[in-house]
Amino acid sequence: MKKINENEVPAKFGAWGSRYLFNEPDFSAGSAVIIPGGEIAEHMHDDEKEFFYFIKGTPLFKACGKEYRICEGDAFLVETGESHALINDTGHDIKINFVKIKTKKHAGL
Repeated sequence: MKKINENEVPAKFGAWGSRYLFNEPDFSAGSAVIIPGGEIAEHMHDDEKEFFYFIKGTPLFKACGKEYRICEGDAFLVETGESHALINDTGHDIKINFVKIKTKKHAGL
């Protein structure tokens, strides 16, 4: 069993960004705060799928060539090889939780 509190892990950019709480061979998980004007640029993963759960805020989420205005409580599962991006075009911080799941091909399963 492992336990961690997100406040024990520094954010990628100091006051904001992702915080990886767990980095295991078959998955990683964490949370992120994105400040107004901040973004996670469009990208894709060739060895993992990613689950997003939107806790706070209404950012713009792009996935597979479509745009979605997020509502708190929305969740997405982005499959391996699918492009995605997150843009905080609002005037408030947003918060998400995420889990990256290694695909069997790359997780040694």
